Amino acid sequence: MIARYPLALISSEHQGRHHASHIPLFRVADRSLFGHVDRRNPQFQGRGRFPARLVFMGPQSYIPPEAYRSRLLPTWNYVAVHMDVEIEVLDDLESARRALRDTCERLQPPQAPFQYQAADPRVIANAPHILGLRIHVLHEEGRFKLSQDKTPADQQAALDHLLRRDEAAERALLEELLRFAETAEPAHG
Repeated sequence: MIARYPLALISSEHQGRHHASHIPLFRVADRSLFGHVDRRNPQFQGRGRFPARLVFMGPQSYIPPEAYRSRLLPTWNYVAVHMDVEIEVLDDLESARRALRDTCERLQPPQAPFQYQAADPRVIANAPHILGLRIHVLHEEGRFKLSQDKTPADQQAALDHLLRRDEAAERALLEELLRFAETAEPAHG
């Protein structure tokens, strides 16, 4: 899910203040994450390593009461990943360039006009203003509400509701619901 929804909410405390930043983060082979932030971001200034909580929000959608066959209240279905992590702030030019390069390689389509090049004047001008991030995952937990607490008939009704609406965000949630339905045990009720 993180590969499809890389924008993380990073929550931490520093000098008695709570901070939160929205930063795209990407997994690497050793299951750690990388990203980069603006050097002026107070959440990361003057810090080497610190603990934080990450939240990645995946697909989500409102399910109205009329979507169900039973008389139920409205709900919100969603998929998320929560992580307890240690963030390592990389305050050197090479780490900033590497984070920019790796982010562009993950997100820029190959045919797009901009392709990362270390000699690009924009890279040269902006890299000194960036901090690289290496994030070590200590604990990871998937969280979801996919109508799994409903009867099979109401689960199907929620799926049908999403199919009728056919919006992009709801389509993604529908895919998650279908994957869940394939692996879940039947509801006992």
